Parts: sequence; structure tokens; C-alpha cells
Amino acid sequence: MIDFRYHLVSIVSIFMALAVGIVLGAGPLKGTIGDTLTQEVTQLREDRTALRAELDAARKAGVARDEMTTDARARLVGGTLSGATVALVVLPGADADHVEGVVGTLGAAGATVVSRTTVDESWVPADDDASASQSELASELRRSLGLPAAGAADTAPLDDVLAASLVAAETGTVTDAGKAALDALVAANLVDLDTADLRRASNAVVVGGLVKGDVVAERDRAANRLAGLALALDGAGKGAVLASDVGVTGFAGASSVVRAARGDAGTSRNLSTVDDVSLALGQVSVAYALVQQNDGGVGQYGLGDGVSAAYPPVPAP
Repeated sequence: MIDFRYHLVSIVSIFMALAVGIVLGAGPLKGTIGDTLTQEVTQLREDRTALRAELDAARKAGVARDEMTTDARARLVGGTLSGATVALVVLPGADADHVEGVVGTLGAAGATVVSRTTVDESWVPADDDASASQSELASELRRSLGLPAAGAADTAPLDDVLAASLVAAETGTVTDAGKAALDALVAANLVDLDTADLRRASNAVVVGGLVKGDVVAERDRAANRLAGLALALDGAGKGAVLASDVGVTGFAGASSVVRAARGDAGTSRNLSTVDDVSLALGQVSVAYALVQQNDGGVGQYGLGDGVSAAYPPVPAP
């Protein structure tokens, strides 16, 4: 009975408050409330119009800057990488237009892309059987390349194999062991190699894409493993740059290799990243970041989280 009376009193109180509000609104406060609401609505409309104008102006400015950077790209990077050799590694999900934009920019900078390797999704093993198969293959290839045996905790024993086959501080022809290792990786459907004149490069540029999937943990695991491959390529030569396009706020339902690299302190201390490779600005940043790597520097560049700056230091003429 007490609960019923409590609810009854509450309901009556609500209706009384509504009735008082209606009476006041229709009576002495009618004009004041109406004027206030009208002023607020008018102000909101004016704010919306002003914000729309600012957004349109920002979009126009952004388009103009992108067009100018695209047109001036060859002059911006010309000669900055003269004589450099680059191993291009394309990760799963990378956009073909982004890849070609990077290749064109490296060429304009004077660099020569001496190999182009496309990494298959199976590089990140899907289960224990796939992991065991990769570990067995890695043991054989690491011995042939003179690499130390992988430790028990090493979850990516093939990263160093691919890196040692494609990149070296002192460039030159790929060794017979390196060719055999690359052939084995191709035969295992882990990579696809596209090159007419295979040589080991002094630098590596890795172009990635978004890692998609329904399970967040699996996406993040794949992103971290691919970031580890980029770090191995960095360590094998004079330096590497990992480039992708993650957007200013990121993408829902996907993980980013660049974000994974930046999220690991050991990786970000050595590997440079660029997160706006879809833009001419980002493609120019790849070339400048590679110059910085060759000078012993490192940085994280773009428009997303965890950046050092929007773009790397501009090399001296």
C-alpha cells in the first residue's frame, strides 16, 4: 500500500507541475519564453550558416593546397634521394593508387625502386598449424642466410628472412641464398615478387592499408605483425618508412599498421611513419622521411594521432 501511494503521489505531482507550466506559459510568461526561444533559434541558424561558410572555405583551401602540391611534387622532391635504391613492400589492403603515387614520387626524387614485393594476408598465420609451418620454413631459410636461429618467443621468424633478402646497408646483387629464400617465400604463397632486375636496396618503403575483420583482437594482432615486418626491413638497411592512410579520426571497424607502429615504443624509435599517403603531401613526406632516415633521424608524420609534425623537415637544396 505504501508503494502504491508513493507512486500515486508522484504521478499527481507530475501532472500538477505540467498544469502550472501550461498556465504560466500561456499567461504572464508567454511573451518572455517566446522571445527567448526565437532569439536562440535565430542565433543557432546564424551559427550554422557561419560554420558552413568556414567549412566550405577550409575545403576549398585544402583542395587548392593538394592541387598545388601535386603539380609541384617533382620540384619539391627533385634530387633529394639521388642514387638511393628502394625495396618497395606492399602490405595486404594497400590502395593501388597510393602505391603508384609513392613510386612516382620516389622516382621524381631520384631513387630507383629495385624490387616490388606484395605480401599476402597469409603472412600473418591464421592458426597454430600455419604458425608451425612458417616456423619450420623460417628455420631452414634463416640457416641458409646466416641469420641466428629464432628464439622460442619469436612469433615472426620470417620477417628477418624477407628483410635480409631485399635490403642491406651495402647494396648489391641478391645472393644465391637470398634468391633461394625469396623463391621459397613465393612458392609458399606468402609473397609475390615483381622485379625485372632484382637487387638488394639500401632502403625500404612499406605501403600498407587498413586491416579489416570482425574480431578486434585479430585485427590488432595482424596490424602489429605487419608493423614488425616494417621494423625488420628498417633494421636490415639504412632505414625504412611505413606509409598508409588512417584519416584524421581513424576508421571504425578497422585497425591501422601505422597506428600499431606508433603505439610500440621500440618501433617508433626506429621506424618512420606517414599516415596521409593518399595526399600528395603524404607522398612527398615519404621521400623526405627517407632522407631523414638516411641521415640517422626518425619521425612520425601526417594528420593523425601520435605525429611528430605534419611533414618531415624539408631537405636542404
